Amino acid sequence: MTPISPTLEKVMDAMEMLEDTLARTTKETTFAPGPLQDLLFELWAVTKDTPAQPDVERWLTLTIERNLFSADEVRDALTTIRDLAHAVPADTH
Repeated sequence: MTPISPTLEKVMDAMEMLEDTLARTTKETTFAPGPLQDLLFELWAVTKDTPAQPDVERWLTLTIERNLFSADEVRDALTTIRDLAHAVPADTH
């Protein structure tokens, strides 16, 4: 059975959420794990089979282990995830 790819609308929504959060990192200094988890679960659904998936999963784990994140580390992580999500799917190398 062929895995079902996320719809374009779902991908666009997740990327819009990512960009909105990136913009917030210039205005806020810290982030709680809950809202980051919401975003990361959306990203996880649309980054399957991309080089971004391991980073999304690692950050999901961190949001369970920690209580607070700096804007700088959130910005760095989301920028990396965004860039990797646009890369060639991992299984086509």
